[in-house]
Amino acid sequence: GGAGRGPAAGSDTRIGAGFPLRQDIVDPAATGAVTLSADPAVDATKPLIVLGIIDDGIAFAHRAFDGPNGRSRVDACWMQGMPGDGSGRVRFGREVTGDDIAALRATHGDDEDAIYRAAGALGGAGHEPSAIVADASHGAHTLGALAAGGDVQTRIIAVDLPPAATWDTSGYGKDMFMLAGLHYIFDRAEKLAAAYGVPALPMVIDISYGYSGGAHDGSAALEAAMGELIEARRAVAAAGFALPAGNMFVDRTHAQVSLDAGATMDPLPWRLPPDDRTSTFMELWLPPGLSPSDLEITLHGPGATFGPPGPVAATLNGAAPGRLTVTDVTWNGGVVGQLSADEGRTGRWRILAALAPTEVSLPGHAPAGLWHIAIKDTRSTGTAQSLRFWIQRDLSYGRGNTGARQSYFDEPKNRLVDPSGRVEEADTPGAATQRYGSLNGMASGAATLVVGAAQGNPDASPGFKPELYTSASQPADPAQVDLSAMVSANAGETGRLGLTARSGPRARMTGTSASSPAVGAALAKIIEAQPAGPEPTNYLDALKAANAIKPSAPKHTPRLGAGIIKDD
Repeated sequence: GGAGRGPAAGSDTRIGAGFPLRQDIVDPAATGAVTLSADPAVDATKPLIVLGIIDDGIAFAHRAFDGPNGRSRVDACWMQGMPGDGSGRVRFGREVTGDDIAALRATHGDDEDAIYRAAGALGGAGHEPSAIVADASHGAHTLGALAAGGDVQTRIIAVDLPPAATWDTSGYGKDMFMLAGLHYIFDRAEKLAAAYGVPALPMVIDISYGYSGGAHDGSAALEAAMGELIEARRAVAAAGFALPAGNMFVDRTHAQVSLDAGATMDPLPWRLPPDDRTSTFMELWLPPGLSPSDLEITLHGPGATFGPPGPVAATLNGAAPGRLTVTDVTWNGGVVGQLSADEGRTGRWRILAALAPTEVSLPGHAPAGLWHIAIKDTRSTGTAQSLRFWIQRDLSYGRGNTGARQSYFDEPKNRLVDPSGRVEEADTPGAATQRYGSLNGMASGAATLVVGAAQGNPDASPGFKPELYTSASQPADPAQVDLSAMVSANAGETGRLGLTARSGPRARMTGTSASSPAVGAALAKIIEAQPAGPEPTNYLDALKAANAIKPSAPKHTPRLGAGIIKDD
């Protein structure tokens, strides 16, 4: 669909997004009551730890997660998008527990397809199946990296996101599912602790997702909520939290402009590719103290390629504090999007440009081509202010086959290749488009362990370098990459080897999604060995103290952090 129509100018309603839930997967009478069983193979006198994961395509029947007695270490898995079974355990979707998995195996043996079908993971009439239906899934690989090497003392609680929530790679609409997933992991961890007769269990959580937009200062509602939940959990028991750094380093989705009072910035070119079947979003975040009333923001539609900006499509100037202001983006007499301003939780303002798909067969489509955003600072006095732009990720993911195509800042002065012909990894002096600053917009909180991806590099010390896609912050940003994991042994090897959606075969996966759970697995060993005492930081110091990190070269620190985890 297109950008959609929102509230009228001056409305108090803030911008929000969410995926509707089918009525037949909702159980309004659910109580959450469920009893988790203790695994007879577990020694409750020794440390236990919970590995929590929120992903899509969770392979809960995979034999890699079995203990020595053949019982799965997956004690609970919530399939948020699957048809309900009337059990009353979860408010929407369906849950399988360790007892359920044991019963399914007793009936279906090693036929994992039959197990998933009987468990409701393959959907049914009118329902999109979980990503587990494919030969390989994101969730199977990430859970494998997090938990496949653990012993029976490492217990697994998983959340399988709804298929539609993962198709939209912009990140809009996932918030409620992720937060509900965190609450679920904590609740089931309490029930698991009761099963083993202990007060609380330490845990490590991995969410190998992210988005490229956001304030990047920890103030986003989702980030703040996740941070508060993790900190609250740490008052009860140790809790680590790993997130990927992101994969947008060279995708030209971040820009920064410094603007003086009374000055006008050079129009920033924004390329919308043709045949994009999904909406496109660009966010402009203003620094503290600057508001839309201080700026005149103009969005120009396509003009001549690399020529001057085309006709004005929307203008925004001013917004009342605490209110949402929206204006239509128009082209050839029709509405093709919206330009809006809303004030964030900490008083920072966001300007959001939301444009309809460029696929010409869709009604109300936006024109493809080179758009421009122009800004005039209308203040008469004041210091120079830094404006940060982020284009949301817009890729076709998994089985969704959404027909998404990524837009990007197409700035001629931004150098794309270095003199040797390799992809340029340094920011071009004087260009607004910048690689540094592309960090995952979910990974700015203080509780987060931010994980990059490394590639083997035998020709240089210390033998590894950042994967080309590995995102990074600017030096002054509040969050930085903390450490990394090896994803490719060398330039000729693509991806980290891991589990597929069925027992037996293996597959490779690229991206910081492949590195984040590997760090989570290493962290779990540290916490499991020393579970006592809350940890006030993100556990980076604990990993360093355990000599679990191979140090990085100083020039790579912004993208790889302290180094790579010793997981080989």
